[in-house]
Amino acid sequence: MTQLKDKIVLITGGAMGIGAATAKLLSEAGATVIVTDINAEAGQRIADAITDNNATAQFKLLDTTSEEQWSTLIDECISEYGGLDVLINNAGIFRAKPIESTSLADWHQVMDTNVDSVFLGLKHGVRAIKQRAQENQAGYGGSIVNVASISAQSGTPCALAYTASKAAVTHMTKSAAMEFCALGYNIRVNAVLPGMVQTPMLDTLIKEMARLGAFGIQDPEQLEQVAASMHPIGRFAEPLEIARGILFLASDDSSYMTGSELIIDGGYIAR
Repeated sequence: MTQLKDKIVLITGGAMGIGAATAKLLSEAGATVIVTDINAEAGQRIADAITDNNATAQFKLLDTTSEEQWSTLIDECISEYGGLDVLINNAGIFRAKPIESTSLADWHQVMDTNVDSVFLGLKHGVRAIKQRAQENQAGYGGSIVNVASISAQSGTPCALAYTASKAAVTHMTKSAAMEFCALGYNIRVNAVLPGMVQTPMLDTLIKEMARLGAFGIQDPEQLEQVAASMHPIGRFAEPLEIARGILFLASDDSSYMTGSELIIDGGYIAR
């Protein structure tokens, strides 16, 4: 694969799950990948695995809720790589709680990680992407991919903050796409909306939702079976299946897409 040959890509939340699968896949497509996460040990492990596979990667510590860290990181990307071609805003968290027991602090924690981080990525990342995209006006320019969720389009019990945050990400995607086109930045902005993905976070989520009886089911194994059956394909996604969609949006293969939502959900929304 060479869809991203000579491209510089930064991915947030790249230490595990969708982020790790995406970092590896994009490196196989020819990109130089900057893996960021708050988990330095796991993030460095992903970067090392990429370099061991004869590709180019670097790990950088990033708390996506910190504007200071975003600004410093983007300065480094410009000085070390001449900017960015692609930004993948992937970092996110899920907190399962009934509305009545969700504290304002709980709400802010989810919004800080899932919404503020995307805002900060757009605000500071565009500076690095714009620089290279304007130098490449003959080509398709830069790409930003925001990882949202099918929860942006459907309600989920005991997940008010999460569903609201992911809906916000989809609308931020549309607004940013329109703005960057209007300003002539040569940068596309799209969102990926995954269904449930087989990751360690999903395992924790299933157990917590069962404990709360969110779907009227308190047995984790039974809830897992029911949740999988809610996807007409009959199973959860593998991280690589979501990463392939992100690769498409990151590459010039999606050159006529901006402000779009790519749903990869095993048919969940089509039910």
